[in-house]
Amino acid sequence: MTKKFLTFIVPFIAPTIAYIMWVYFRQEREDAVAQGRRLPPWQDYPWTWLVTLGALLAAVTIVFFGSLDGAGTDAEYRPARYEDGKLVPGEFVDKEKKTPE
Repeated sequence: MTKKFLTFIVPFIAPTIAYIMWVYFRQEREDAVAQGRRLPPWQDYPWTWLVTLGALLAAVTIVFFGSLDGAGTDAEYRPARYEDGKLVPGEFVDKEKKTPE
């Protein structure tokens, strides 16, 4: 269920949530400017948002792709090969369960 949630639901919902947040914060900023309130320094520059969102996106990407294949940290990759005339796709094999080649 977690894999389905991460691979199907999140990619559709995340951009919508990001857009709603952007509209909300943009409206707050416009209201503050219209009322003559002074903006905090971090809202004057886009770099704070860019760096924060970039770091968050990098962390989410690392966690997502790190947990995608389900192989353990001690697994060994066995590349694609032909066995009995059929192409066997590449796979991760635990070192304890590895059969001699």
